[in-house]
Amino acid sequence: MLTAVIRVDGSAEALAATFSVLIPAVADGFLGHAVVVDAVGRADIERLADATGASYLRCGGAEGWHLGAAQARGDWLFLLESGDVPQLHWAQAVERHLMMAPDTPALIPLRGVAGSLRERAAISFGPRRLRPGLVVPKGHVLAGRLGAAPRRLTVRRERAGG
Repeated sequence: MLTAVIRVDGSAEALAATFSVLIPAVADGFLGHAVVVDAVGRADIERLADATGASYLRCGGAEGWHLGAAQARGDWLFLLESGDVPQLHWAQAVERHLMMAPDTPALIPLRGVAGSLRERAAISFGPRRLRPGLVVPKGHVLAGRLGAAPRRLTVRRERAGG
C-alpha cells in the first residue's frame, strides 16, 4: 500500500490541489493513506486533512517527512509538497514501476525546464537526498536517505500556486 506524505508550509488551496489528484487513487485502492505534515500549524490545513481522512501532524523543519513516515500505514511512500499535482496516469506509472523494479526508488519529476534543472542539480550534488516527487520505501525515509538513486518516471508533476 502506498501512503502520501505531504509537507505543507503554504495555503490550504495548494494542499487542496494536491488532494484533488490523490483522491482518485484512493478510490481505486492504490493510495491507502495520506499524512499531512504542517510546518505552520494552521487550523484550515488541519480541517482539510481531517475532511479527507488524512492524518495530521504539526512539525516544522526538515524532519517532516521522517515524522510523516513514522505515521504512514503503507510500506511505500510518495513524498510531496503541498501544491504538487502529479499528471494524469501517475498512479499507473508508479504501479508499473513497483511491479518492474520493486527495490528501486522512483521520482516523478517536475514539469518544465526550470524545475527539471533544479532536480537534476539536486541529483548531481546529492542523489540520495529525500525530496518531493519521490516514491520510496518507508524504511529509506525513516533512515533519512535513499538506498539507491531514483529512477525517473515518464509522468511529471506540476506546482499549483500557494
